[in-house]
Amino acid sequence: MNVSKLIDLLNSRGFKASYFDDVDIAMEYIASQVSNTSVGIGGSMTIAELGIQPILESAGNKVFNHAINRSAEVLAGASLAEVYFLSANAISMTGEIVNIDGRGNRIASSVFGPNRKKVFYVLGTNKVEESLEKALFRAKNIAAPKNAKRLSMKTPCAINADKCYDCKSPDRICRATLIHEYPMFGIETHVVIIKGNYGF
Repeated sequence: MNVSKLIDLLNSRGFKASYFDDVDIAMEYIASQVSNTSVGIGGSMTIAELGIQPILESAGNKVFNHAINRSAEVLAGASLAEVYFLSANAISMTGEIVNIDGRGNRIASSVFGPNRKKVFYVLGTNKVEESLEKALFRAKNIAAPKNAKRLSMKTPCAINADKCYDCKSPDRICRATLIHEYPMFGIETHVVIIKGNYGF
């Protein structure tokens, strides 16, 4: 896996992409980029595992994390925040960022917000796939089943967290898939890739 090649490709498309071997240095970078503003956080095991919220709060940011508090106030605060943090279900070596969503707030906030100035995708190298086809496969057959199990959803995939069954369950969390190819107009979009396994 040539991550430097992926970073170069993402930067050539207008993303602000960076790769870190060291988690602490990655967190220092994030803290240096976001201070004294409002921040929304999408539901993400990666963000939780890395402990990003306290790092952002220590930099003077007001954080709205709907993974912790799913109230309407926090959801609205996250969608209206100037900066939004999330991870990705997968990213391809051809430069596409893939996310599947059930509610839609996470993928919507990654591409639009009335006050949005910056978006940060934070992910481990475990989410890097060779092609878009493999990234889509990972999102649907690895990330989504594990998330369904974590959320105690009543879906076939949640039982063993093993694969997608293309179910028709009311609890189905695969309801929209976003392929993010270029930064949206007016939104500075960072892709922070960290060596290691983080999230699903």
